[in-house]
Amino acid sequence: MIRPPPAERDSETPAKGSLPDTPGRPNADRTVESGAGRRFGLLFAGIGLVVVLGLLLDGDDLREMTAAAGKLPGWLALSAAVHLPQLVLTAAAWQILLGGGRVVSLAWMVLLRWLRESAGMLLPGGGLLGQVAAARMLVQRGVPGDVAGATATVDVTIEAAAQLFVTAIGLLLLLERGVAGQVVHAAAIGLILAALVVVALIGMQRLPPHSPPAEALRALGHRLPVRWRQAVRDTLAAILRLHADRTRLAGAFACHSAAWLLGSIEIVGLLALTGRTIAFTDGLIIETIAQALRSVGFMLPGAVGIQEGAIVGAAALVGVPPGPALTVALVRRGREVLTSLPGLLVWQRMQGRVAVPSHQPAVVRTARSA
Repeated sequence: MIRPPPAERDSETPAKGSLPDTPGRPNADRTVESGAGRRFGLLFAGIGLVVVLGLLLDGDDLREMTAAAGKLPGWLALSAAVHLPQLVLTAAAWQILLGGGRVVSLAWMVLLRWLRESAGMLLPGGGLLGQVAAARMLVQRGVPGDVAGATATVDVTIEAAAQLFVTAIGLLLLLERGVAGQVVHAAAIGLILAALVVVALIGMQRLPPHSPPAEALRALGHRLPVRWRQAVRDTLAAILRLHADRTRLAGAFACHSAAWLLGSIEIVGLLALTGRTIAFTDGLIIETIAQALRSVGFMLPGAVGIQEGAIVGAAALVGVPPGPALTVALVRRGREVLTSLPGLLVWQRMQGRVAVPSHQPAVVRTARSA
């Protein structure tokens, strides 16, 4: 295919459904950046865990955890066994939003979800990077770019709303017991902030055409290349179509809510392996409060350090000592790292295999990647 001369490229409008690339960002540069991000992510993870161990454990706790190290493979297996259906449920939620007419298998959606989680776990700001990369991979599978971008955006919003719903249940269970304290107050503040974020996300996706925010975004959009403006318009239109489909929204919300609830089973099971038997409602309180506190560290890779402290603090509310609670937190962290490292390697390999030089027009990139 003949490339247009340089003067025509900026003014060219892509075919509907293509996702524009960022100009001036060769593939080699992106590979170097992703490698550096992975190294920084691992460094942050190591430092965070050392700090948590020093702050939360005493000598008895360390001896107890050392004695239990031989059981680690079984604990990791249990954690992975619970996480797998979570992965399938979150992938099914995204597939529901795509609609039955899209030729994207559930297995492929599970792969994309795994890659998204891997980026979010080990790369600074990896949640956003993984989301964009997963949407681009959908385009490479033949899904129109506006649909891929819209479903990715709405899926994140629904996942946040489902977390808000499940966290509210856990907080209500805790308040019903008359428990109070700094951890509860922090969780309540986190819940309120999460609610504001969800409302803001939904509001931004449903802006009236002539509202001041919409006019401001439109003015900002005029500074973008024509192909970017067209892609944004198509994606916003696809988002509004999704918002009108209540059946698909409800199905995705149910899948995400079930996935969040499964985290409670992981907590209960891992604590049982440490010799601490708790009720499912206690596990739900620990999981939901910990997730509410964990959201504070959304810019850190995997909220390293914050997640461990949150689980220990939430577990204390239902009478679980720091030693077993931190054991659970470290087993979860170990499972996340062990499953995310291969995910990053697979992601990098897939990106390299389907990569097209960024100087080529969007239409050419879309045709070659189809």
